[in-house]
Amino acid sequence: MRGVVRLIAAATVVGLVAAGPASSAVLVRGVSTDAGFRWRPKVVDVATGTKVNWKAVTGTHTVTATSKNWSKNTTISAGQTTSFTFSKTGTFRYRCTIHSSLSSGKCTGMCGKVVVG
Repeated sequence: MRGVVRLIAAATVVGLVAAGPASSAVLVRGVSTDAGFRWRPKVVDVATGTKVNWKAVTGTHTVTATSKNWSKNTTISAGQTTSFTFSKTGTFRYRCTIHSSLSSGKCTGMCGKVVVG
């Protein structure tokens, strides 16, 4: 009987390891701060296959890709969300075009990035 229990336990562990970690969702919030609107957190580090959700807590914002390795340009108002599942490794930069500025490739204001890998 002990051998059967050990065999079942070992098979369960092997099955969980073989399946790999489940991808989960990460929330980035568009919030108002003393310095103006910002993404919180500004930088998220995630594993491949993770879904990132952006939520406008206050105000209206865009989630607009600024790096050429992905494409996103969505407007969300207070209470709304938008998402993207990152299937490749890399650094994916974005900004709110309403509450940021982009000059010579440098973003100031409501800017953020997702680091996948």
